[in-house]
Amino acid sequence: MVNMKAAFFTHNDAYRPDNRIDYVFSQGRQAIIGGMCELYPTRITPSNFNEEAPNLRDLDVIFSTWGMWPLAPEQLEQLPNLKAVFFAGGSIKKFAGPMLERGIRITSAAEANAIPVAEFCLAQILLAAKGYFINNTCCRNRIFKQEIVGRGAYGETVALIGIGAIARQLLTRLAPFNLRIIAVSNYLENNPELARAMGIDELVTIEEAFKKAYVVSNHLPDLPTNQKIFGAAHFESMRQGATFINTGRGAQVDEAALVNVLRQRTDLTALLDVTCPEPPLPDSPLYTLPNIHLSAHISGSQNDETVRMADFAIEEFRRFLNGLPLEHEVLPELFHALA
Repeated sequence: MVNMKAAFFTHNDAYRPDNRIDYVFSQGRQAIIGGMCELYPTRITPSNFNEEAPNLRDLDVIFSTWGMWPLAPEQLEQLPNLKAVFFAGGSIKKFAGPMLERGIRITSAAEANAIPVAEFCLAQILLAAKGYFINNTCCRNRIFKQEIVGRGAYGETVALIGIGAIARQLLTRLAPFNLRIIAVSNYLENNPELARAMGIDELVTIEEAFKKAYVVSNHLPDLPTNQKIFGAAHFESMRQGATFINTGRGAQVDEAALVNVLRQRTDLTALLDVTCPEPPLPDSPLYTLPNIHLSAHISGSQNDETVRMADFAIEEFRRFLNGLPLEHEVLPELFHALA
């Protein structure tokens, strides 16, 4: 398409220090987009939309990232030529519904954002299998013993709960290690052949995952039906010395139950990158229990990693310009199942 017209849309005004456009579309990526199309010179925000709208009637595409806001029907009416949104971020749930209903195509960089989470989980799984976290806690308490150690990664069982973009990326990274991978997946439960092709040795229930695995890693989507899905019975059933990893959502865990079990089961470890609320309340026992290790929701794309999401959006735009199929398009019929 010749003279394709594009604009950056963001909820964050340009003068704000937390501007997401400059954060994600950094390292020359804005210039790359500008060389591929006619890029509108002003970033469109909720505060300036009405002022700029008369100049946007021939706008073809939107580039955005975290901070994209849901356009109201009357705003979409003022963008009659809008064909596609190239979103350099993960979830599009908050803004995409009305656009998809109007036939506007949307691509997501969820697969790009999944990569650093998968890398984060791989590191935690290998360290957890080695018993690093419990050994580190003992060393901090001047208990310096080599025998305080985990089972090791060779031949051990790892459970992945939920097989979405992150878990798929994680499966490829776990493949070189001699691990037995079990998984919980509604999508795959009727397709064991596909599960095996993905590197999954056995499909199990959530209860079986906690009982069988030495490391349990949560990757369930952020849906209302998954709130407090992990309770006391799951944690009580875990193997001696096992580890629970959560990079999903804090609300999926009954945190009071987790705390009560880990107070009694000092052999267990929880690695929580997400909590509910975030951050935990100041008096939360999550801060003080020695077998709970917190990180501040850092597993997703950060700093240099965000540029990968911009690259995904740019590559999709390049395919769009050349009339090629989009590789990361969100199909309307699948929208309801997204996190």
